[in-house]
Order: sequence, then structure tokens, then C-alpha cells
Amino acid sequence: MRPFIPLRVYYEEVVKEYEQGKQLLARYEKMNIPLISIQSHHRIQELRHLPNKEFTKMKKYLILGTRKTIKLTPNNKSGDFIVPFTSSGCTASCLYCYLVCHFNTNSYLRIYMNRDEILNNVKKMIIKLGEHRIYELGSNSDMVLENTITGNLRWAIEAFGKLENATATFATKFDAVDDLLTADHNGHTQMRISINPQEIIEKVEFGTSSLKERIIAANKMFEAGYRIGLNIAPIILVEGWEVMYENMFKEVKESLLPKLKEQLFIEIIFMTYGLPNFYINTESMPKAVNLLDKCKMRTKGLGKYTYRNEYRNPAEEIIRRYIEKYLPEEATISYIV
Repeated sequence: MRPFIPLRVYYEEVVKEYEQGKQLLARYEKMNIPLISIQSHHRIQELRHLPNKEFTKMKKYLILGTRKTIKLTPNNKSGDFIVPFTSSGCTASCLYCYLVCHFNTNSYLRIYMNRDEILNNVKKMIIKLGEHRIYELGSNSDMVLENTITGNLRWAIEAFGKLENATATFATKFDAVDDLLTADHNGHTQMRISINPQEIIEKVEFGTSSLKERIIAANKMFEAGYRIGLNIAPIILVEGWEVMYENMFKEVKESLLPKLKEQLFIEIIFMTYGLPNFYINTESMPKAVNLLDKCKMRTKGLGKYTYRNEYRNPAEEIIRRYIEKYLPEEATISYIV
């Protein structure tokens, strides 16, 4: 995984009040990267109205600020609560990215300096509940990616390692986990490695790690004592998908460590695709594959599409059969959406 070096850094002035903010600004100033002061990471005037064709360039910008709203959201899938954590957005350009539906071209990487305030909110929730819960970190970012810039994931893992009644969980499409292998996690963190067939990764998940690299990362983390899950997401029903996904499961069977497979938990998510994705992809990456297949898809809320049941339901059965065929009985499916 190549280190992310931004073309520009936009920062709120309050960033200078945090030690991590000072360090990041000093780092990028030393690299002669333009530093641009802004009033709010939500409203960067010179970026708000840029045309869609500028999307891939904007993905190379980094925004530093503070998270203003820190409210834990109940969840019944990957965790009991989703924690608004230390970043949002991403440097990758996955064609289906759901953040594009919310932020449009402004789905670039934002990093927030007030990490202690965020963690303190988690601690308050732990005390309030008084019983074990799972807290998802980075649900609208990739914490492994962010960690290569800030070290915040390692910091969070070690913080959760000291907490009672709390497990942290995160998903990633990146393989840069070496910094996490020696973290004192105390068994309080689990990682879900997001996978797709290599053909889809190459054509759809631009800027992410390969399937092989992700599997190697999962093995490393398991050997370091973390619990590991597979996040099969999103399942995309392109032509020839059945063969692609079966080959993916074959590679998983052959490459994942035997003991890892026996404790494996699996999340299965079918693709939701938005009109903002379509327009931005068409204008900024005109040679990219078009994922909007209206013959197979139906509307799912305003400006969003998902697969019709006559395509989705048989696909779910096929994926279930692949899991039964290529993974041990001990591997469990946590949920399918």
C-alpha cells in the first residue's frame, strides 16, 4: 500500500490547538504541500461547487478539522453502536461508494483532531449501559487507511484494550496492518476484512488493496490475536459474477489460515447504488464500468437503486452455497442485507 501524500491540506484554525494537528501541519509544511486555512470542514467554498469531473483530483486532498457532532447510533449489524470516529471519507474511489450519495464530490478524507472527546463519549456509554457492547469505528471511513496518517487506529485499539465491557470493530479494504500487530489490544478488537473478486477490485474499487493482500493482512491480524471476520461487500451482479465469486471463495479457502476459518464470522451486503455515483463516475471516470443496471435494479429510496428480488434472492442462495462448500461449518453468517 502506497502512503497517501495529499496534493493540498485544508485545515480549520482550531486544529493548531491539538498536538496531533500541529504535528500533521508541520509534516506537510516540511513536504512543501500547500496548507489552506478554512472556517469549516463542512463548507470549503472553493471545493463545494467544482464540477463532477474534478472528483478524482479532489480525492487527493486532505481536510483537517474537529468533529462537531459526537452521537453514538444504535445498530444491529456489525456492532451495537456506530461511533462517529476520527475520520470520514476516503482516498479510494470505489464506484459504488455510499459516501458519495451523502457528500457527493466532497467525499474526500477528513480527519478530526478531537479524538479524546470522541473516546470519552464511548466511555460514558459504556458506564451508562453497564454491560458488554460492540462499538463500530470508522463506519464512514477506513480506519486502517487513516492509521497510516495519524496512528489513530492503534491508539483506539490500545484504549479499548483497557476498557471493560467493550469491543471495538472495524472494516477495511486496505492491507497496511503491520503497525497494529504489536498493539496491546487485550482481545478487545476485531477486524472485518472486506473482500470482493479480484476482477471487481481492479475495475470497481480503485485505490484499494488487492484480494491477495487483504487475505494476507487478515492472516497477520489473526496471528496477532485479533478476531477476524469477512465483510463480503458489496456483492455486485455483473456479467459472470457467479464464477468470479466462486473463484474468490476458492482463494479464501486456500489462503486463509485454518484456525482463522474456524472462528470466521461473515457479513454479506448486496450493492446499493446511487444516482450521484452514476453522474460523478460518468464525468470523472468515463472509462469506468457502469454499475447502474436498471434491468436488474429497482429504486430504494430517493436516488438509490438495489437489486430486484428475482435477481437478489437467487444470488443470496448461491453465495450461501459457496460458503457451505468452501468454508468450515464453524464459520457463521452474522447478517445479510
